[in-house]
Amino acid sequence: MKYLPTLAVLAALTPGLALADNIASALTGQDATYTLTLAKVRTHDVTGATGAMRFSVIDGCTGWGTTQHMTLLIRNADGSLNKSVSDYMTWETKDGKTLTFTLRERDNDGKLTTDDAGTATHTGPDNAGQVVYTTPAGRLMKLPPGTLFPMAHTETLLKGGTDGAKTIAVPLFDGTSDSGAQNTFIAILGHNGPLKNKYPALAKLPSSDVDIAFYDSKHADQNPNFRSQMRYYDDGVADNIMLDFGDFVMRGTLDKLSIPASTCK
Repeated sequence: MKYLPTLAVLAALTPGLALADNIASALTGQDATYTLTLAKVRTHDVTGATGAMRFSVIDGCTGWGTTQHMTLLIRNADGSLNKSVSDYMTWETKDGKTLTFTLRERDNDGKLTTDDAGTATHTGPDNAGQVVYTTPAGRLMKLPPGTLFPMAHTETLLKGGTDGAKTIAVPLFDGTSDSGAQNTFIAILGHNGPLKNKYPALAKLPSSDVDIAFYDSKHADQNPNFRSQMRYYDDGVADNIMLDFGDFVMRGTLDKLSIPASTCK
């Protein structure tokens, strides 16, 4: 979760994939559905908001396939409604070297407002690399050293929680930003042993409470362009989600969860 600082970089995170490899087997496939409700408003422009999100992960043995579908309905001060629908799909190899992605967003009228697709690869031992877009065709971007892809980023975050880290700073490329890799600053607010949970698969797992800020790497602005908080379980399932869009904050509640048995040997 998927899906978005004043850096306090942990030196061990430069070869972030080596850390992630140690717990790669802890992640599982999942199919999670969330209800989104308005938690906070910071301006008078937004008077209401609601939405839904479905996040699915398939363990493809050599890689992870993810899909995310999110709908947001926002009521403005004049009573008008803005609807946005996004569909995001990725394939990420388990060695963390390749990410294929597609992002499509539609507006009120169903008009396509974002249509991005491409493949990102690490081409060196420092995780530097490049992104080659198929849509829009011909766009190329460089990835800075240390860049992680989404599932490797999640694995590194969970490893940090287990090891008692308080902060992690590492670049992330997931295909959702026009500016390429984003700087992320992760504050690990607490690491928990197994907690009571209505989902048996989660009740037996440790978890970490995290705050993740996302920054445009092309600018020196110290204000994040997006921020999220959540409880991440060691299998990669997220709950107690807060999505901070700046003008307003949405709360994500896990309503339905299934974890398929792995067919990988």
